[in-house]
Amino acid sequence: MKYLICILLFSPFLLSCRMGIRNESGKQPLTKELTKLEKLFWLPYDSVMVYYDLSNDNIENFPNLSAFTIKSLDLSHNLLDTINPLFLPKGLEKLNLSHNLYCGFILIRKNTIPYLKELDMSHNALNRIDIAPPLYRINVSYNDLNVIDLNHKDIQYLDISYNSDISERVSFEPLWIDTLVRDGVADGKRLLGLLTDIVIE
Repeated sequence: MKYLICILLFSPFLLSCRMGIRNESGKQPLTKELTKLEKLFWLPYDSVMVYYDLSNDNIENFPNLSAFTIKSLDLSHNLLDTINPLFLPKGLEKLNLSHNLYCGFILIRKNTIPYLKELDMSHNALNRIDIAPPLYRINVSYNDLNVIDLNHKDIQYLDISYNSDISERVSFEPLWIDTLVRDGVADGKRLLGLLTDIVIE
């Protein structure tokens, strides 16, 4: 009988623990909502996704997403300043790192992101970028770039707009790029690469 009384006395306590402590108004307190990154880590590690949005998630350190397969990843509007290719998801073709805290020099070595086709690093503070993999589409507008080195093999679109330190002589070849967007660059002068000089002479 004593055992039964103890159970009855403690039952309301256990129920209140399960439901959460109520505030003075009697309402259930709000639980903290998971971030987009936390929600992603609740998924099975072998998940395959066409697109995943991690933008505006206050991410400071590059997350380890290597267990997932994601074709298009949006990490824009965060607090990132490094790229760790080993942490990128498998099969990644499109990566958006715009509106972060990248500055200085970024080097993307050959074969480090083997399936990557599109890269957006606009609205950062980069002054040099060296992209060895052959990409189709690159957006590096609104940075502080003065040196851009590219693999021209497959590139179809390049946006270098509003990089005021880029002079008319560039380290890539404008003639090899199908679409070159360059608003606010070199005072509107024609951009000159190595091949451009040969053609003019």
